[in-house]
Amino acid sequence: MKLNIISLLCLISLLAPSSSQARDDGKSNTFVQNSITDTNFTTADYIIVGVGTAGAVLAKKLTDDKCTSVIAIHNGSNLSKDPLIKYSRNAIFTVLASLIGAPIPADPSVFNVPETFKNPFIRFMASVPARVPVLYIQGLTTAQPFADNRNLLWEIAIPEGGASSINAGAWCVGTNQVYAQWEAIAGPNWSVPRIREIYKELEEYHGKTPDPQFHGFDGPISIKQKRPSGLSRVFSQAIVDATGLPFVLDYNDPNTPIGASERMQLTQSGPNGVYRVSSVNAFLGKKMVNENGHGINGRRLRINFNSTALRVLWDGNRAVGVEFSQGGETKKVFAKQGVIVTAGLFSSAFLMRSGVGPSSLLESLNIPVIFDNPNVGQGLVDQPPVYLVFSTNPKDFPKHENAVFQQIAWLPAVNGNQTIREYRLSTAKLIPGISLAVFDLVQPRSRGSITLESADPFVPPIIDDGVLSNPTDLALFQSGLSVYIKNINTALQAIDPQYQLIFPDPAILDDPLLVTSFIQEIVGTNMCFQSHCRMAPLDQGGVVDSEGRVYGVQNLIVADDSIVPLCMDGSPMASAYLIAANVAKLMGF
Repeated sequence: MKLNIISLLCLISLLAPSSSQARDDGKSNTFVQNSITDTNFTTADYIIVGVGTAGAVLAKKLTDDKCTSVIAIHNGSNLSKDPLIKYSRNAIFTVLASLIGAPIPADPSVFNVPETFKNPFIRFMASVPARVPVLYIQGLTTAQPFADNRNLLWEIAIPEGGASSINAGAWCVGTNQVYAQWEAIAGPNWSVPRIREIYKELEEYHGKTPDPQFHGFDGPISIKQKRPSGLSRVFSQAIVDATGLPFVLDYNDPNTPIGASERMQLTQSGPNGVYRVSSVNAFLGKKMVNENGHGINGRRLRINFNSTALRVLWDGNRAVGVEFSQGGETKKVFAKQGVIVTAGLFSSAFLMRSGVGPSSLLESLNIPVIFDNPNVGQGLVDQPPVYLVFSTNPKDFPKHENAVFQQIAWLPAVNGNQTIREYRLSTAKLIPGISLAVFDLVQPRSRGSITLESADPFVPPIIDDGVLSNPTDLALFQSGLSVYIKNINTALQAIDPQYQLIFPDPAILDDPLLVTSFIQEIVGTNMCFQSHCRMAPLDQGGVVDSEGRVYGVQNLIVADDSIVPLCMDGSPMASAYLIAANVAKLMGF
């Protein structure tokens, strides 16, 4: 019914544009759209800053009525036809490219394995940077005092679609345990039933557990549940044997959040998941937008690629546009209804450059203060990993598998609450005989921050990851390695002696001091940045309210992982889709 009413209003506005005006009820960002965009496309109903995972969702949903107009600004280009992005099997290169510079041992001399494994590994690691185009903006964090004072790698994916265009495509939603805490912080707009229903609306699920209570089948995001490989079977069996936790067929079923799964769920389509499904081809495919970013078939959308959003344009405290740079030229676009920020890691920096943030900082940088909010940029959380390397049986290498990660396990704290996810352990194929494992904390207690070094938008923000700053995180890693990883290594060798931990040396797992030293030397960033524009009451560290509206100003929304109220215990790609879809609903679309 809503779409029919909006379509009728659009028709009326086309016939007599001066007789109808947009409605703002003064309480929410729900508008009836009827404006006509100028022919140069410098004015629209909404401006979206960033067409990443979340931004693409909003760009589609807001323009589905063929009446509402949107101008989007994106700092990368459309690379969806590039083979490295188009085909799922090439995620091995885009994922490893993101880790070049992270503390993954590329020197095979540290591995106690035969030379026949070492030489292919050398060639593989050398091939990664050469085969990957420019996919990221990268930088280093401040020195991390609890990680040997190292400067850790941070990055933001810049192709259209953001991280969904270059990551491994793992579809891992959060648990009801975490989402219930979201609801307690952000209210009924983020209730567990509402969140579950939105995920069902997003999914086109193809798997062994087609329960309509937990999965959707008509949504835009194709989800494949992969067949087990030799690697996934061995690692999953070893995890079950070592921990006593169960096998889990569907880790996205809220009733089975803990255990080892041989079957990853991945955003893929086509035979055996040959094609990557990103937010670009899920929401802005060839039936919606052409290669130049222009909406087709009546869709009133224009994407400005290779553009850097500089700051919000204001009329008092009302957001009325965005200034951006494209091809060395500074340009302005204007919004009749509002500006939506979906810039991911850069969202808080964009707010601060626009005058929303701690007044003392903004004044020191000669940025006019629109609203003093010291919460902007605070509460940054990641899901910090340590990297492990195992030798494997070369016969188990999945040669024709269109996936990087082979299995996944969700583990509770050692001797802790056995229903709460604390760790994620995933193993990835590299070359026959060598497997990389990522062991990360999914609900860390440590928090960092983002601030500005300069008012210049081309100077990257200062990012303090805060890794291990809360001692609970170090303790979790210590027990996870000395108990879980040690026992999993033993269980692997009992299944097949060719499977064994080769980095770090398993001997260190019996020495608490050496375990601690290894953690501090190897822990890194996981590019799962969340919560630095937190959705919470203003007096409880909030930057946005439960509808994503930025406190203290009008017509400015943030709708990406930066607003997560509490670190989600799945993959931030899934929460980015969720947040964008829910904010669109709350806006009336």
